[in-house]
Amino acid sequence: MPLAWVSRSAPARGKVVVGFALAVAVLLVLAEAVLRLSPPSDLYPFLGDDSPQDGPFKPDEDFGVAYRNWDSFVRDAFVRGDELPACRPSEGDKLAACRHEGQPLWAMFGNSFVQAPGMLADTARCRLPAHLIFNTGKNELLEVRLAQIKLLLESGFKPDRLFFELMPTDLLLLGPHPLSTLHVTERGAITYRVETLSWLTRHSRLALAALVRCGLHRGNRDFNGKELTRRVDPVLRADLECLFTNLARITKEHGVPVTVLLIPSYHQVARGDRFAFQDTLAPLFRRLGLDVFDPRDAFLAYSDRDSLFIPDRHFSRAGNELLLSELLAHLRRQERDGGLVTRRGP
Repeated sequence: MPLAWVSRSAPARGKVVVGFALAVAVLLVLAEAVLRLSPPSDLYPFLGDDSPQDGPFKPDEDFGVAYRNWDSFVRDAFVRGDELPACRPSEGDKLAACRHEGQPLWAMFGNSFVQAPGMLADTARCRLPAHLIFNTGKNELLEVRLAQIKLLLESGFKPDRLFFELMPTDLLLLGPHPLSTLHVTERGAITYRVETLSWLTRHSRLALAALVRCGLHRGNRDFNGKELTRRVDPVLRADLECLFTNLARITKEHGVPVTVLLIPSYHQVARGDRFAFQDTLAPLFRRLGLDVFDPRDAFLAYSDRDSLFIPDRHFSRAGNELLLSELLAHLRRQERDGGLVTRRGP
């Protein structure tokens, strides 16, 4: 202990301690005030109804989130002007124009492996000119994709078949933030409740910021996205069962058959990662009455696996052609074996 401190009287030492405590308190108050007046953007998803973000959503008992109305869906969902030339909404029968006489209609929902230019939806358009391919051209959260399907079907949209793509990367947000933590604000934004030290984080932005920056704000801290090819966390599996149970029910009510595409990732195809993701979810989805397409064998049997991908690890043209070819072969096999129901007619 420094001699100067020892030599001081007790009252002097007390003043130093009090002064230090006051300085710390002032800094904490200032930090709290700054975080309340101007919260950083990384806190927005965890501020609940205090979040400054707006959105087009409302709460929903099936998928946690739904669109407020048709117009909010149209404004939010479509980003590519050439995607839906025949599917523009109109008054009355909003999507009647999405059906051409005698032309099969397929609806595709998924991440950038479906939506991005040159990926599955565009590949299907080029290769299947007799089909009308519906997709939004925009990546969305898993729950939002499901909300889009629900709204479209309730608005009269009746594709011959609906395709729903799912990959390990699609679960990197749902995994750490389960459905139980999802909260749609009064302003229509999607946020997540922080359940760790919940009383403190509701009343202190400084405490919330500390948890977020340390990664302790997640509702499921046992989730590890790097393990998705080796195991599916039980909490995540339960959420997926809930979501896809509701998807199966809603599509069945509207008479629209569904194929779930469990597309393999780059690391699964080219780097030998395991397939626990597909092995866990395929039997679950089939038990729910959904058709499941798992093209892993064709990708693993390909002579030059790296050529199936571009540098950002999306599929190359060869990868997309292989994916579509296998999907069409899967549908033919299902139809031949009597396991594929395809909706026909308007």
